[in-house]
Amino acid sequence: MNPWAAAKNRRIKHLLVSLAEREQCEIEQDEGQDPAIVTLFHPELPLLRAHVFLHGQPEGTYGLFLEFPHPIPGVVDSRDGLPLQQLLELLQVHFSTPPG
Repeated sequence: MNPWAAAKNRRIKHLLVSLAEREQCEIEQDEGQDPAIVTLFHPELPLLRAHVFLHGQPEGTYGLFLEFPHPIPGVVDSRDGLPLQQLLELLQVHFSTPPG
């Protein structure tokens, strides 16, 4: 999928271009239902997901909600006000979890 062709907000597209270079997750197709939200998933473990959103976030930042195949006690699953670089780092950690 060409990130620039997605029916998403420009900041979400910028994120998708950055993620495409790393090839660590897939983009869930949603036909552009909400241009300010994108859902990402692990290619080998589809229940390992991340939702990135712009709603309610300060200008230039992102919100993040993480989903795990099994609940993990004590793991923070939501963050707000993330700059792009920090968001990319968190997504890298989240999606580097080996399936199993």
